[in-house]
Amino acid sequence: MNKQSLFHQGELAIQQRADESDIAQRNSVVVKNHIIKGALPFIAQQVLTVISSTDENNQIWTSVLLGQHGFIRALDDQHIVINPQQMISQPADPLWRNIEKNSQVGLVIIELSTRRRLRVNGNISQLDDGQYEVTIAQAYPNCPKYIQRRQPALSNEVLTYKAPEPEFGKALTSTQVELISNSDSFFVGSGVDNHHNDASYRGGEPGFVNVINKHELLIPDYQGNSMFNTLGNFQSNPNAGLVFIDFTDNKLVQLTGTAKILWDQPDDSNNTGGTKRYWRFTIKAWQETQLPTGLNWTFFDYSPHNPKAENVAVLHLQVKDIVQQSEKIKVFRLAGKDGAILPAFEAGAHIPIDVTLSAKHTVQRHYSIISSSHDNRFYDIAVQQEKLGRGGSNHLHEQVEIGEQLTAKPPVNDFSLASSGKHHVLIAGGIGITPILAMVRALSENNESFELHYSVKTSADLAFKDEITQLAGKQAHFYITQDVNGSRLNLPSLLTMENKANHVYVCGPLSLIEAIKDTAHNNGWQPSHIHYESFGSAVHKNDKAIEVKLKKSGKVIVINPKETILAGLLAAKIDVPYECKRGECGMCATEYTQGTADHRDIYLAKEEQAQRLCVCVSRATTSAITLNL
Repeated sequence: MNKQSLFHQGELAIQQRADESDIAQRNSVVVKNHIIKGALPFIAQQVLTVISSTDENNQIWTSVLLGQHGFIRALDDQHIVINPQQMISQPADPLWRNIEKNSQVGLVIIELSTRRRLRVNGNISQLDDGQYEVTIAQAYPNCPKYIQRRQPALSNEVLTYKAPEPEFGKALTSTQVELISNSDSFFVGSGVDNHHNDASYRGGEPGFVNVINKHELLIPDYQGNSMFNTLGNFQSNPNAGLVFIDFTDNKLVQLTGTAKILWDQPDDSNNTGGTKRYWRFTIKAWQETQLPTGLNWTFFDYSPHNPKAENVAVLHLQVKDIVQQSEKIKVFRLAGKDGAILPAFEAGAHIPIDVTLSAKHTVQRHYSIISSSHDNRFYDIAVQQEKLGRGGSNHLHEQVEIGEQLTAKPPVNDFSLASSGKHHVLIAGGIGITPILAMVRALSENNESFELHYSVKTSADLAFKDEITQLAGKQAHFYITQDVNGSRLNLPSLLTMENKANHVYVCGPLSLIEAIKDTAHNNGWQPSHIHYESFGSAVHKNDKAIEVKLKKSGKVIVINPKETILAGLLAAKIDVPYECKRGECGMCATEYTQGTADHRDIYLAKEEQAQRLCVCVSRATTSAITLNL
């Protein structure tokens, strides 16, 4: 490893080749030599962990460990313990013989249903009681990009299951080719001698992995955190291990071989999401293991960040109509140029629209599509004017007229309906009704079971009431919190334990989302059954200036009321990792040591919020807060 850097030479070379060295150095502050305190409870809550190891021939294998809650847990911030007695038994997995001679391992502890993951590497050893202990060398949380949401469920009898002797081979079978060709995810292990192994998740739309032949795979490399841990390892050591999970037939297909990075490849179909990077994996050997039938996987949705295999289009839209829906909300009907059919979308989708704030300043703003997904001759969007906002809504309300041309990107869906839901509980707060209205429309058109709970402050805020009543009838419930005879949403009665098989969709202010998450958690709901999208702003009209003190450097930065902490830090040339700027990915989560945080993110768990805050959206309720920077 380079003495001046957290990264080894392979990682540094790839960062430089990709022209992302500065971003990598900025993001590297998330990598610690211990597990951050707030992440410790997360580990024991998991039933799935992936671990990479190296065999006696220096080939890398990647293994999937499945067990009951608590089979993997943190003893403290330096040690993780794995208990084989609480796991599905796979005695012939390469992991067990590999770690007898090489203690270097990499882990990704992952909760697919919430897209949360923690990457850890270190050294493993067996304890006297038969458990295994991993001593931490590096640990850091990963962003939720590209993860397809699934929920594994293990029946009690699977813990008595002992996997049969695996099948082995060197060339993929036709069944394996079909599995990999239709896969939407896999895990990859890599490593460098005298550094550490690494385990990572890779995901995309079904078919994103191209089976060239029975010995070679071609895999796109998407935009990530710019640290290039996996590709950096490939640069120094091409040996790698992949594992594909057959979620239907409960099989593991483990591959070991070598990886070669391919740069500047033709990519007219956007398979790489714009990076034009691939890596070719050459298979040396494979091992296939049957898992028990008592292991069940529930699929929820694909990641909205998955690149789509099509040309990245720019939509040229014309404003065909504008309706003043309420005092604050206008509905804009946007049609394609010359009446062209627009890209398809599903309920919950939003469209990124280019908005001009000044002669030289164009930004992208996202607005939910409220019209029917069955009619893509046009998109209807509802825009609430925020006079103290960032300017996008003011421009649309005050400057845009019928006939004007707008440019946009195709619809994106971060908030789709779960295919597994038997009954859908829709909850909207204020302007959060916009994606929820599209869901009401879709569920009504498809004659599916649902109910709607729509809460606003005043009757004047109750937009779309007539349309909602026509679509949902008695399934629609309205709450006006500030009216004299108004009512409030009763979350404890709505989210009872008896109803926890339902799926809940909430869009609105952060306080509403947090209240629903807390109530559902207290009543035993699975996190994967709570779906949410926040319309909360990082900046509130009553915000005051705060002082941000940097513990390590002694600097003091004043954050003005209309500025985020992240913006203030970056303006002061303080390197802070970040990505989404919406409080959704956790990349900017920063430890604070003094002051009281005003949390406005939807990423950090309650335990984590006691030590960290997402500086892209959160502030302080105190006049000053001290960051461990």
